[in-house]
Amino acid sequence: MTQETSTETELRAFVKFSATVTGFSEFDLWGTGQAEAYHRTAVQRLGPEGLQAAMASDPSADPAGPADPAVKSIIKLWYVGVWYRPEQAGRLDVAAWTAPGRSGGKPAVPEGSEAMPAVPEGSRAGGDRSSPPFVVSPAAYTEGLLWRAIGAHPSGAKAPGYGSWATPPAFEDHQEKKVP
Repeated sequence: MTQETSTETELRAFVKFSATVTGFSEFDLWGTGQAEAYHRTAVQRLGPEGLQAAMASDPSADPAGPADPAVKSIIKLWYVGVWYRPEQAGRLDVAAWTAPGRSGGKPAVPEGSEAMPAVPEGSRAGGDRSSPPFVVSPAAYTEGLLWRAIGAHPSGAKAPGYGSWATPPAFEDHQEKKVP
C-alpha cells in the first residue's frame, strides 16, 4: 500500500470538482489523459490559493452557470483544451482568432507540452494580463470534451478519420422508451 502525496490528493480533488462543473464523470475526465496537464495549468495560472478558492465555490448556485471566472476557465479548458484567462472565459474569442492577418488560426501549441508563458511571481488569476489563450498540450484538442458533447470526432484527428465530417453526427437516444 502506497501513501498518496499531497499533489495526488490535489489532482484527485481537481478531477472530482471538474466532473461536477463539466457534467462528465471522473472516469471520462481521467480517460482524456489530460488531468495532470490541466491541473498543472490551473495551478500555474490561478495559483494554488486561487485554484482552491475556485474549487470551493458553489457552481450550482446560479442556474445560468458559475459566476466565478476561474471556474469558467477550468470548464473551457476541459471542453476545448485551451486555457483562457479568467477575464476572457466569459467571452467568445473566435473574433481574435479570425482577425485580419490571423487566417483563422488557433493559438499555437507552446514548444513542448509543458512550456507555457511565464506567470509573474505573486500573480493570480491568469498571470500576465496581455498573455493570449493557449493550447495546453498537443493532445488537448483531440481529447476535448466538446467532441463527446456534440457526438462527433475532431476533424482528421480520431476515428473514423478522413471524411468523417461528410455525414452529420449520430446522437444516441438516452430517453427511456415507454412500453404501453
